[in-house]
Amino acid sequence: MNTMKDIDKLLKEAELGKVSSILERITDEATPFWNGIEEMVRDGRKPKPYVVARLLRDEYNIKISETAVRTHFRNMLEHDE
Repeated sequence: MNTMKDIDKLLKEAELGKVSSILERITDEATPFWNGIEEMVRDGRKPKPYVVARLLRDEYNIKISETAVRTHFRNMLEHDE
């Protein structure tokens, strides 16, 4: 049985498409950094996924693999087209 939280998540996905699991792990504290990284990617600049993953881990205690970061960037660009 779905809880209200699950319903809200499903409705959001129905409206916006599948939400990357990476986004669910970005904390409020890390959001400004993450938004800046996404903006860099949209502007055609190429942040290094291994550096982004390291900074998230070291500065915000968020564990996201380099591969997951790279995949998110690629999916983000494909979705924006």
